[in-house]
Parts: sequence; C-alpha cells; structure tokens
Amino acid sequence: MDILIRDVPEDVAQALTEKALRDGTMDRQAWLRKKLTELARVPERYAFRVYGQSGGKGAIRRHSDHPNGTSTTFSNFSQPEASAMEQAENLIRRNGVGDKEKAYNLLVEQFGTDQVFEVPV
Repeated sequence: MDILIRDVPEDVAQALTEKALRDGTMDRQAWLRKKLTELARVPERYAFRVYGQSGGKGAIRRHSDHPNGTSTTFSNFSQPEASAMEQAENLIRRNGVGDKEKAYNLLVEQFGTDQVFEVPV
C-alpha cells in the first residue's frame, strides 16, 4: 500500500533525511517506512464501554503494555454478548496492528453503534 504525504516543508524534509543518514539508512523513504511501522506497533491504552440489549453493562480496558494489563467486566449479558466481549478482550490483549479496530467493530456488530463507546482509561 502507498501513503503519499504532500506539502512537507523543505526544512522538515531535510531534517528527516539527516535523521535517516544518522541512523545508518541512506534512503529517507526506507527510514520513514521503518518509523511508521514502529509507530503502528506502539501499544495503546484505551477502554470501551458497552451497553447490552437487556440492560447489561460492560467495559474492556487496556491499562498497561503488559499482556495481562487488560481487564474486562460485564454483567447481565446474553451468551452472544458475553462471547463478543471475550473475543474483543482477546484482540485487545494481543494488541497487534489493527486489533483495536477489530475489537471495536466486533463490539459494534454485537451491540450496535449507539451502544459502544471509547472512554478514557
């Protein structure tokens, strides 16, 4: 996939080239690709709150970078709702590239857009 960034000021482009050279990379594009990959893998801390169809409530929190730094609580959920929470928790615990979005989409599919909220950790 290609990503094109336009209108980068000359001094910024030059500074990036110099950083790439200092890092031992002759190619600014390769250096930027490496930095973007590193940025995409930085663990995030976030939480989702969900509301079930029959009055249940739940939350999934990623509160540290450790794989066990994830907690899930919920009550009064149907079996399909509880299963969706567990699957979303597994994605959030793994915390790979795109897992946050996959977990959110899984929760929205089960609970509905108006019942899933990202909240501060």
